Amino acid sequence: MIDYYILEFREMKVVRSTSIALITGIIIAIIFISFVPVCAYSSLLITEVYPKTMVKGEQDEYIILTNNCAHSVDIANWSITDNEANFTFPHVSIPPGRGIYLTRKTAVYARPDAIVTTLKLGATFALRNRGDEVILRDNHGRVADVLIYGDSPYNGPGWRGEPLKKPLSGMAFHRKAYEDTDTASDWVILPPGASYHPPELISVTNTSVTTFVSPDCSFTVLKSELDNASSSLYLNLYEFDNIKLLEPILDALRRGVRVCLLMEGRPVGGMEDKERYIAEQIASNGGTVRFAHDRFLNHAKYAIIDNKTLILMSENWKYTGVPYDRTYGNRGWGIVIKNRMIAHYFMDLFLDDLQRANADTNTETDASLSWGMGMQMNSKSQMEKEIPGGYYTPVFKPHTMTTNFTVIPVLAPDSALSSRTILQMIRNAKRYIHVELFSVAMYWGDEPNPFISALVEAARRGCDVEILLDSKYLEGDNNNDEVVSELNRIARSSSLSLEAKLADLGSSGLAKIHNKGLVVDGKKVLISSLNWNAHSIYNREAGVIIDNSAIASFYDQVFLYDWNASSTNEHEQARDRTPEMQVLYIILTLCASFVIFRLVRWYQRRWR
Repeated sequence: MIDYYILEFREMKVVRSTSIALITGIIIAIIFISFVPVCAYSSLLITEVYPKTMVKGEQDEYIILTNNCAHSVDIANWSITDNEANFTFPHVSIPPGRGIYLTRKTAVYARPDAIVTTLKLGATFALRNRGDEVILRDNHGRVADVLIYGDSPYNGPGWRGEPLKKPLSGMAFHRKAYEDTDTASDWVILPPGASYHPPELISVTNTSVTTFVSPDCSFTVLKSELDNASSSLYLNLYEFDNIKLLEPILDALRRGVRVCLLMEGRPVGGMEDKERYIAEQIASNGGTVRFAHDRFLNHAKYAIIDNKTLILMSENWKYTGVPYDRTYGNRGWGIVIKNRMIAHYFMDLFLDDLQRANADTNTETDASLSWGMGMQMNSKSQMEKEIPGGYYTPVFKPHTMTTNFTVIPVLAPDSALSSRTILQMIRNAKRYIHVELFSVAMYWGDEPNPFISALVEAARRGCDVEILLDSKYLEGDNNNDEVVSELNRIARSSSLSLEAKLADLGSSGLAKIHNKGLVVDGKKVLISSLNWNAHSIYNREAGVIIDNSAIASFYDQVFLYDWNASSTNEHEQARDRTPEMQVLYIILTLCASFVIFRLVRWYQRRWR
């Protein structure tokens, strides 16, 4: 009995072991069998779509597919369709991490490491501007990936939720990362051929920082940093006409420093003679000069020195933005950060933008630079005579400290509207928010400005919100004065601790408020080039959010100085009146006029 039991036990043990081994083998086989096709099935993603181009006939539309797998993928018999036309791929092997362009002509926006395949798709395979779908299927006909936009009615596998908005002319849909949630949140709108730069949280220790402002001390800080450049100087500037800042750059070139300047090729109002002259001088002395010509403006203002120092400002390098004469200039904020990680982040950004400027040649740009080469050298002295002066009294000195802090780069169009940057900063405010801006709109088309909406919500949850806006340019509707009027009306009607002002430039002596910054709770500060308008979020804009109370307090003091220098003027009071108040004001005015009229008539009759 015992032997039997033992035998039985042994048999059971063998059977049980065999069963476990069999089950384990089956599970492993299932995982292995399912893993291979899943890898091939899910790794190939649509990563960029350019449906609305700037070229007549839009023959330069393109789609990019990228292999996110660890091995090459042969896409033979895979297909792509917009539900109107279909294309089946021949044998093409895409290496890991590489992409393939699908286009009807040469991919002029292709990056250097891309595989470029020109597909004769025919006229029927054309992406509609008002809305369409791009559907990728594997060699078994299964949906591998989908992108839909505009008024596309697609309601099948591969996409969940609302489609992407209608495309902007000259801008492409770009996948943020390889994670695929099948929703619009996977995508961002970028210039064609651009790379996506996510809003990374960078923690630094023992890092030197210099805080400064215009017009008080920006020129001194910039010149000092330029004078100390030893190996490289990379400049991305919307506008640059300050001859006094050209001098240290030419000195750097003579020292053997590599200088590369990227400027906007079509600034609003056109490129000035001084800018052409500066560009020519840098180029003729051995520097590299390129001009950006994306659909939207290259509006950034930053410099990277020796791959370890970042200078970032709200101001252009103009006489009013970085004034040599400190008695006249714009209010703007700037910062110098000496940290390699932060400098490398912006270096990657710079090289990405420079690469597109190199590829996109433009005869207007070439003509502009050639025109500068023909300028007479004595024009430099003439330009220096144009340095403006005024009656502003400098108050703030640069402040250098070594400290620990975190930085989140804020870029447009990449991350300006991300929930991890400016909106998060406002939404996390506990006590107060101070905002100082050059230009803002209450509405972006038919939609409310998300930044303004976030400020109002912050006030509703108990934060003190103070907003100071420039008062120099108030023409048109939906401008700074309308924002001030509307925000103050909301504050009154809801009893919020929210106040908006137009800056009193006459009292302060400032040329204008050109800043684009905010301070939250005396702890976090935004320094950036981003105006709060609908088009600005598609420009190339650059900024940083810094979490450090010592750094933030410097800019808070500047804000409070400007705030206290500005009092509500009669124009604002008139705009701030509610309709009921305006009616009452008119009635009282009429009554007063009638009383004066009757008194005058009575006086005339009495003394007649």
